This record gives sequence, structure tokens and C-alpha cells, in this order.
Amino acid sequence: MPMRRSLAEPQPYEGLATPAPWRIMRRLLALYAAAPGLLCLAALCTVLTVAADLAVPWLLKRVLDVGLAQRQVEVLYVAGGLLAAVTVLRGFTAYGQHYLAAVLAHRLAFVLRERFFAHVQRLSFAELDRLHTGDLMARATADVEAVRLFFHFGLPTACALLLTGSGTLVALYGLAPRLAWVTLASFPCFVAVALGVSRRLRPLQQQVQAHTAALTVVLQESLAGIRVVKASGREKRQARRFWRAAAALSRVYVRMAHHQALHLPLLTLLLAAAMAGILFFGGRQVIAGSLSLGTLVAGTGYLAQLAQPLRRLSWLSGMASRCQAGGARLFAVLDTVPSLRPPPQPRPLPRLRGRVCFEHVSFAYPGGEPVLRNVSFTVEPGQKVALVGPTGSGKSTLLQLIPRFYDVCSGRITLDGIDVRRVAPEALRRQIGIVEQEPVLFATTIRDNIAYGLEGVPFAAIVAAAKAAQAHAFIMALPEGYETRVGERGVTLSGGQRQRLAIARALLRDPRLLLLDDATASLDVETEALVQQALAALMAGRTTFLVTQRLRLLQQADLILVFDAGRLVQQGTHAELLRQPGLYRRLLAASWAQHEAHVLAGNG
Repeated sequence: MPMRRSLAEPQPYEGLATPAPWRIMRRLLALYAAAPGLLCLAALCTVLTVAADLAVPWLLKRVLDVGLAQRQVEVLYVAGGLLAAVTVLRGFTAYGQHYLAAVLAHRLAFVLRERFFAHVQRLSFAELDRLHTGDLMARATADVEAVRLFFHFGLPTACALLLTGSGTLVALYGLAPRLAWVTLASFPCFVAVALGVSRRLRPLQQQVQAHTAALTVVLQESLAGIRVVKASGREKRQARRFWRAAAALSRVYVRMAHHQALHLPLLTLLLAAAMAGILFFGGRQVIAGSLSLGTLVAGTGYLAQLAQPLRRLSWLSGMASRCQAGGARLFAVLDTVPSLRPPPQPRPLPRLRGRVCFEHVSFAYPGGEPVLRNVSFTVEPGQKVALVGPTGSGKSTLLQLIPRFYDVCSGRITLDGIDVRRVAPEALRRQIGIVEQEPVLFATTIRDNIAYGLEGVPFAAIVAAAKAAQAHAFIMALPEGYETRVGERGVTLSGGQRQRLAIARALLRDPRLLLLDDATASLDVETEALVQQALAALMAGRTTFLVTQRLRLLQQADLILVFDAGRLVQQGTHAELLRQPGLYRRLLAASWAQHEAHVLAGNG
């Protein structure tokens, strides 16, 4: 497997395309509008809420100019009743606006998370090798949440501000055109301030998202590897890494706070200037008798209604920038095209006999040196094939190519004469069983772990597979037997127990082809004996590839392939290779020397 990112400070992904900002918002809006009925109802509630707000200054004008100035008491009664009705109506419409905005935003977040997770599942190992679990978690959580918050609060606020601004200008123009022109003259200043802050906040929000992902990476690595951290005495080093990531995020937030804090006084100053302009020009017209006092009060009331939304422009700009940054990070992954695609017209794959051919196969990980070079060999059905070689010689990579986790760079791999690239990956992998050195178990019951990937398996079949894998006895000794829940990644079980459960899982699938990647490397002698009994049951009658240095397994192999620097340098049986000078004999001699030194150290 290729080397993953080291424990150095995590950086944003390289190589993932970032869509243009306007494309991001357009695509998010398209997803948001996927429920047109709810969207239209939310828009209607927003319009009615703004209309109710705009009606209040007009009612005050009627009270001052007609009810008080002309001493018409009935106007006061009517205005009071209308004001009460408008207030009640606004309460209902405001509730509908906020509720529907929440529903639409949560639907958008659900769709984004669902598509993101499904797309990550479709990515090949070639793409996943470039990604980090912690960063993917940040994109699926923090970035989706940034999008949701904008569409829940930011977009409705922006729409209400646009409607309120337009309605205010129309109302003022109907009441007093000069007051409307004074108000309109201040609008470019508001827009300029908002755009200026937004332009400065956008790159900072992108940094926030990147640093949040980096912080998640450090946290995920530290928690997942907490045993290694403690065993190595690296708690302080991990704490320093977390502190540096948290400090970098904090610095960006402080810079954002600087711009947002500067924005509010500027907007307040502009509002005060606009209000002063209306009072100055309107007051002179009232004194001159060309404008009623009610009209002036209504004009200042309309401008006052704009004050609160305008003061939230900096908040709105920051939220929009964060949404845009989060959307960019999500679409960067969603737009990644899997390099491994199913064939347009997949060929049916009958039950395999198990004949495997490598024909001049070469492979290199993206951007790396070749790992396998012109490898050719043939394995007959039912044969046991051992892969031997120094670390990094390409043994595990070869196993990854058979189920098509990666595609070969040149040459081809055939199963029973069928090129693996002409078969649907799911159909191919259903007939392949894999047992790795560190088997993966899920935080669920032992029963579910054995039957993972299979639906409706009878319990008797699960028990039979566990017995064949030498696992039934220890399972029944657990508190709840097969219903016992294992810890995350199976940490509540020993290495040998996890290995036997993985073998039981493979047995239950009844594969025709087995891939065993050093399945007994880290086991003690007693546990290894049990696992080898389980492996014997698993390998019976199946074509098997196993990476191993165990002499007993090498002696049982029908064919041994010896690799060095990605090249197949020797092949034959154990007896044949012992008679030949070469790498196999040297590796075996080194293995025996290491074993004897271990025994002597143990006896001492």
C-alpha cells in the first residue's frame, strides 16, 4: 500500500479542483430548490412578513396626519385594529418563514451528506489514498453545516433585506419622492461596504474551513492511535500538534473578527447619515408646509426598519463566504471522477474455477515509481501460492490488483480467461475472500461482523463458519455469545480472535479465490496454531494467494513467487527454490537467524 500522509501538520488536499464561486452558489441553489412547493410557500411567508412590517409606518402616518391632526377618533380605532391584525398576521407568517427555511435547509444538508458519502464510497483506492479520514469527516460535518446555516438563516435574511429595501424605496417614493432619493443615494455606500467586507472575508473563511479540517485530522489521528501515542510516550507531542492546529484556527477567527468589527461602525455611521439626511430635508419641508409630519415620521420609520437588517450585512457576508468555502470543499470531492469505473457493458462472471493469469503486469501508484514491473505467471485452480520478498517489493500491491482495487498500468489480469476490467467490480469481489494482517471489525455484534456484507444468512451457517474458523469456543465464552458487541475496530478482542472472526467471515462468503495478506504475522505460537487450523479449512479447494514468511505455510504452497523491487525474480516450490542459489534462500536464512535470536533472547 502507498504511504499515507505522515504525522506532520496536515495540509489542505492537493489536486482537488475548486469550482468557481458563482458555480458553487448556483449548484447549491439548484439543490435547495428541489422542493418547489415548500420553497414557494416559504417565499410567500417572507413576502407577507415584509409587507406587514412595511404597513406599520403607513399606519403611523394615518394616525398622525388624519387621526390626530384632523381629530378623527374613528381613524385611531381603525388604525389600532389594523395594527393588531398586522401584528398577528406577521406572527404567523414569521413562524412559517423560519420553520420552512429550517426544513429546506435541513433537506439540503441531508442531500449533500447523502451524496457526499455515496460518492466517497464509489471512489477507488487511488483517490482515497490522497484523502485523509479526518478531512473527509470535516467536509461531511463542518462544511455541510456551514452550507445549512447560510440557507437556514443567511438566505432568508438576504431575501427579506432585499424585499424590505425595495419596499421602502417604493413606499417612500409614493409618500415623498425627495425622501426616496435621499435614501437611495445612501444605498451604494451600504453595498460598497458589504462587498468590501465580503471580499476580505471569503479567503479567510476558506482558511477557516481548511484549518478546521486540519484540526479534525489531528484529533482523529490522536484518538484512533491513542494506544500507540501512550505506548510511545508522545502525549505531549500530540498535544503540541493539536495546540498548533487550534492556534492557527484561532488566528484566522481573530482576523475575521477584526473585519466584522470594523464593518458594524461603518454601517452605523452610514445609517446615521441617511437618517440625518431625511430629517434635514424632510424637516425643512414640514416647516415649509410642503410635507406632513406623519409623512416624515413614516419615512424615518421605514429607514429605521432597514437599520437592523443592514447592520447584519457583515454577519450575512461572513455566513455567505463560509457557505461558499464549505460548498467549494464539498464539490471538490463530489467532482472527483473515480479512476476505476465499471465497464460500459460488464461481462457476466460465472462461478470461478480459480485460474489466475498475470500477463506482463506493471503498476505504479499515482505520482510514484513503478511498484510492479512486467510480472507474468499463471496459477491453476485450487493452488496455494505464497508471495515472498523484502518489504516494499510489491507483494501486497499484487493482492490489491486481483479484486481490482487498483487498475494495472499495463498488461492484464485474467480470472478463468476473463479480464478483470471487463467484469463489474461488485460481481468480481463477491467471489474473492480477503483476510488481512489487521482485520477490520465494526462496532456491532460478533454475529453481524461475521455476516457482514451478506443479507439473510441463517444463524446456523454463521455458527458453522465460526466453528470451522476455530472461533466458536471463545465466542460462546463471551458474556452474550454471538450477540456480544465488540469495541471500535474490535479492540475488546485479542489479535488472534479478530483474525479468526475475519476467517469466519471469509468462510461464510464461500469465495473461490482467497487473498491472505500476512494473516499470521503478529500472532503468538499458540494462537498461530489455531489460526493456521482455521486457514487450512478456509484454503481447502480454493485458489489461494498468501503473503507469508512462515516456513510451514511455505512448505505447503504449490507455488512460491519471489519478488524483489517489483520484479518476479524466482518461482517454484519450496524444495525447488531451496536447491537454487538466490533471494529465496537468503530470505529464509535471515528469517531463521532472526527466529533463533528471538528464541535465545526468550530463554535468557
